[in-house]
Amino acid sequence: MNPTIDQMHAHRSVRKYTNDPVTDEHITQAMHAGQMAATSSAVQPYCVLRITDSAKRQAIADLAGPQPKVHDCGAFFIICADLRKHMLIVEKSGKDYDSSLEAFLVGTIDASLFAQNFTLAFESIGYGTCYIGGIRNDLPLLDKVLNLPEGVMPLYGLCVGVPDESPSSRPCIAPDGMLFVNSYPSDDETHAHIDRYNEVYTKYLADRGAKPSTWSAAIAKKFSYAARPGLAEFFRSKGANLD
Repeated sequence: MNPTIDQMHAHRSVRKYTNDPVTDEHITQAMHAGQMAATSSAVQPYCVLRITDSAKRQAIADLAGPQPKVHDCGAFFIICADLRKHMLIVEKSGKDYDSSLEAFLVGTIDASLFAQNFTLAFESIGYGTCYIGGIRNDLPLLDKVLNLPEGVMPLYGLCVGVPDESPSSRPCIAPDGMLFVNSYPSDDETHAHIDRYNEVYTKYLADRGAKPSTWSAAIAKKFSYAARPGLAEFFRSKGANLD
């Protein structure tokens, strides 16, 4: 191991925070670290919204669950794909902006590469973090709260703050169930990896005092219905081409 890998292994999703603030200096440090992530052809198609207004934080916390930590954590951010600056550059050049699915994919991919660096930087300073996919529960309402222009598309939120809990580490699928050489395994082999992980996952839940269940049961429930319908319609309304 080395300090960087040790820090990665220390990651936990923290859902309870003290009242301590996240300093501007630390946010700037994390921004610089985040921006060192790879970005396709230097297009940098993302932005970060830091939400400090208490009423806006509460509105976002409510639509995301409710999730009180969104309002109560030391700092709350929304990670966005940002095609707006590209639109403005193309418009200023006298040309028509020609969006594509590739542009939207690059925006979401590069934003996520940034976000992982951003998060790791905060955790290396000593803060806890938690990604918030719940902001996508009602993107039209979120859009009204934030008054976003065309081209700026919220992807997920991020809570940052001083931890007020020490959650245990959730086990992952073993690397040999995720890393394959030259070709994807057979369905029988995939089922075998899943079965082994189900045993580990069930024990993890039992050890933390939760109701024992398998990972497969959770996945079967989660993906047996369409979650958050209307996402494509919203992103199209903000200028994404999903065709």
